[in-house]
Amino acid sequence: MKLNNFKKFNICLSILIIIDLVLISFTLISRVPINIYYGIIVFDTIVCIVLWNDFFTRLSQSNNKKRFILKNWLEIMAAIPFDLIMMPFALNAYNLSLLKILRFIKIMALFSQFLETIDVFLKKTHLDEVFGVTLLVVLASTLGLYLFDSSINSLFDSLWFVLSTITTVGYGDVMPQTAIGKTIGLITLIIGVLLFSAVTGAMATYFAGRLFANPDFNITKNDDNIEILKEDLSFNKGNLNSVHKKVDMIDKDVKQLKNELEEMKELNKELREEIRSLNDNLKK
Repeated sequence: MKLNNFKKFNICLSILIIIDLVLISFTLISRVPINIYYGIIVFDTIVCIVLWNDFFTRLSQSNNKKRFILKNWLEIMAAIPFDLIMMPFALNAYNLSLLKILRFIKIMALFSQFLETIDVFLKKTHLDEVFGVTLLVVLASTLGLYLFDSSINSLFDSLWFVLSTITTVGYGDVMPQTAIGKTIGLITLIIGVLLFSAVTGAMATYFAGRLFANPDFNITKNDDNIEILKEDLSFNKGNLNSVHKKVDMIDKDVKQLKNELEEMKELNKELREEIRSLNDNLKK
């Protein structure tokens, strides 16, 4: 597959995954009319077929197929049409709860699959590791609260509490009541603070790296330019001192000329007096 075609395919696949992610999330948090629900199942099945095709294409090109499957097992979860499979069995309350859990797992898997399509940026910033840990924490905490805390009424309430806790928002509208639930909430809170600190550090490192990689930004070159400027400033300072000395010499010459002019004025007065005296003598 050519590079341009590969990029176009990744863009189209990302769009399909985002739409499917939104639709499945919608079925998880609200009651959907049956005709719309069937349309969502059809769309999800089409996306799953595309995902399976992409997965098997890359699997066939892989040298170590076992390692490839172990590395990309979340893609398998994202490509399973759980709603289509569970539709004949989702009649009783137990199967309906199981379907909700499977939907939640699929949402996490689809989100992970979406992150795979933008893995270049994530790998440069190491955010793929951060998001992987975040995904694992959110999934484990949500399922743990839903299964072990009786005060959590629904899977969505559990997810709402985990997300508001991990982002340190803490609305307080959903609260665990059991010791296990509070322990999970405390662990989620601590991990959330650490994860957001890691995201901030990774983003700062990425943009700092781009700044240093800019050819116009060269610390050594800038240091050389500063040294040249210092030398120019020193040279100009020397020239300025020389100009000051010349100005001082000119001032001295001007003062000397003024003194000589004063002396000439005095001599001129004396000559006038002598001429006047001679004229008087001549008249006599």
